[in-house]
Amino acid sequence: MANTMLRQGNYSIKGSPAQRRGYACQGGRIMPKLPVQTGQLVRLSIEGITHQGEGAAKLDGYTVFVPYAAPGDVVLAEIISAKKDYARALIKEIFAPGRRTEPRCPWHGECGGCHLQHLDYTDQLQVKTEAVKGTLKRIGGIDPALVAPMLPTRAWNYRNKLQAPAGLHGGQLVVGMYKPRSHDLVPVGDCPIQHQLNSAVSGAVARVARETGIAPWNEETLQGTLRHVVVRHSEHTNQTLVTLVVSKLDFPRRQEFLASLREEIPHVHSLVLNENPRPTNVILGDREEVIWGPGYITDTIGGLQFKISSRSFWQVNPEGTEKIYAVVKDFAQLTGREVVLDIYCGAGSIGLYLAGQARKVIGIESNPSAVRDARDNARLNGIANAEFHLGRAEEVLPKIAAGLKADVVILDPPRKGCAADLLEAVARVSPERIVYVSCNPATLARDLKILEGRGYLTRAVQPVDMFPQTYHVECVVLLTRDRQT
Repeated sequence: MANTMLRQGNYSIKGSPAQRRGYACQGGRIMPKLPVQTGQLVRLSIEGITHQGEGAAKLDGYTVFVPYAAPGDVVLAEIISAKKDYARALIKEIFAPGRRTEPRCPWHGECGGCHLQHLDYTDQLQVKTEAVKGTLKRIGGIDPALVAPMLPTRAWNYRNKLQAPAGLHGGQLVVGMYKPRSHDLVPVGDCPIQHQLNSAVSGAVARVARETGIAPWNEETLQGTLRHVVVRHSEHTNQTLVTLVVSKLDFPRRQEFLASLREEIPHVHSLVLNENPRPTNVILGDREEVIWGPGYITDTIGGLQFKISSRSFWQVNPEGTEKIYAVVKDFAQLTGREVVLDIYCGAGSIGLYLAGQARKVIGIESNPSAVRDARDNARLNGIANAEFHLGRAEEVLPKIAAGLKADVVILDPPRKGCAADLLEAVARVSPERIVYVSCNPATLARDLKILEGRGYLTRAVQPVDMFPQTYHVECVVLLTRDRQT
């Protein structure tokens, strides 16, 4: 059948008459058809932005999500997937731009690292605030009025950590970013959200690798040497740590490569080789060799010093970190008499930041190297009222909680949120206040609902824009014990 065009409301829909009648024949049975089909071109008016940074439009009541669309855009888009309740589409043409701005990065929309660079920063803050409100209300039943406006941070060149895979592009070794949902490498050079020194160092590593004949790792053949370049920089101390992930610590032309690097990046405080020979998406391997320097850098928060090694978890936005920790301290309401439980404590930064206003800090962390860093950081800062325990929090907490009166619990879990049995254990400790630091509003909402069912009330939610130009957001939440339960 010949394709025809049919006008439906404000949208032009391309397809055959049989496609538009709403039914399809499959295996001899008549099946209800989806409102759109893969490959179909549709005209859409973008109404808003989702919590994952995609534009949202309605097509006769059916939702279509469009990456890199802005509110008010009128676009021609191609359907790339269609399900019962929604479809996804890619912009083919912008008929009328809405509230959009020109992206600063030439790779925007290709590398997948930034989702909102086409929006003005003021609009980004508003979109993210509304997304947090919607997610907490929909999943956790949290009153949107408890959510404060997003705290802004520096919008550009804020990231203190670069983690870039190496590969071939145009027949030569480059480092860059993978396209979304693929391992196709985009040779991102001067990334506008990275600290400029990070981009310069990664570019220098790639250049020296090309000049000395170092081959990139090939995940299909399991051949090659250089897998990832990881750069960490502290603006406070002006120290830089470079970790090169290689398939073997001993590789061809190693001496020439490292000598050339020493000449090319003499300002780098420390260089580490990390060996990862496994066919895995996990970046770091188990063996390391320090080539020069101490193998770590020092960074500061609130006047405290912290050792940052290749394996240390450390927030990537220094200004945002200071703002988050200030909110945590405000919510904790410490007087110097409290016992603080810092769960998922990492290298101990939050607990140590609070230690000066607490009677005692007890940290729990499952990563052995992070616990070592936390103990080192306590000694480095002369903090004697903090202790750190190794193990899964849901297993360690019940053991150390017997007879313990914890006044404040700090929760700072990974994106998957807290395990249900951990939340049960926290409720049994019965702290007066819980301060929850989250990087995922969806799992935060789920966990708040559980805690509210265990006798706690959500009192305040402060979102912080730790990741400008992306849809990611951090939230700090205060919960207090419900005296009526």
